[in-house]
Amino acid sequence: MAYGRGAIALPREIETADDLLAEMDHCGIDDALVWHRDSLERGFDVGNRRLDEIDAYQRLHQTMTFVPTCCDEMPSAEDFVKQARAHGVRVFRAFPATHQFLLDPVACGDLLELFSACGTPLLLPLPEVPGGWDGVYRLMRHFPRLPLILTETGCWGQDRYFRPLMKTYARFFISMNRLETAGQLKSIVDHVGFKHIVFGSGLPRNYPGGYIMSLSHADISEEARAAIARGNLERLLKEAAW
Repeated sequence: MAYGRGAIALPREIETADDLLAEMDHCGIDDALVWHRDSLERGFDVGNRRLDEIDAYQRLHQTMTFVPTCCDEMPSAEDFVKQARAHGVRVFRAFPATHQFLLDPVACGDLLELFSACGTPLLLPLPEVPGGWDGVYRLMRHFPRLPLILTETGCWGQDRYFRPLMKTYARFFISMNRLETAGQLKSIVDHVGFKHIVFGSGLPRNYPGGYIMSLSHADISEEARAAIARGNLERLLKEAAW
């Protein structure tokens, strides 16, 4: 979930942490992994600094955005991870297309190797991956132990792309954000299982209620429903060697 008035106006603006909590309460969401829209639209470091605003909110968990360490704008991979640890951050985000870099060993190997070793998840929107699905496959081939949560996979089923990744990589996950094809969730659970799906809302660009309804009414077991709602993500965060 994101908050803040970005450079690009949206139909529904979630400007403050209190606004975000009000939306979560309305939808029955207990906790959220949060980023500030400035991280995408004004500068990764600008957005990261804004996260101090939510330190006092126990239900809002910071996620930090990164770019390659090759320029003076980023500290070394080790120092960046130390900063994240000091703030209690256990999840990272990247917007490679917007911030103009590649998620490969040459550009980001130092960071991605650390994330892989520590088991700290990376949240990555599919539209932000240079090369699209081919870029996702290359990323997982280079960093097979990386906990990757792919978001915004599109409203039309892209199962032929992500199901092989689910079956091959233990730490590959997809978010429910834009998982909208009729019967898709049940089909994935029936044929691949539920351990590689996590709930995601896409707020404020998408409305959480639709995904909550989809999960609540899907013809899946209660075990699967609970795992997707929060169990899978909680397990992933507990595995982070922080």
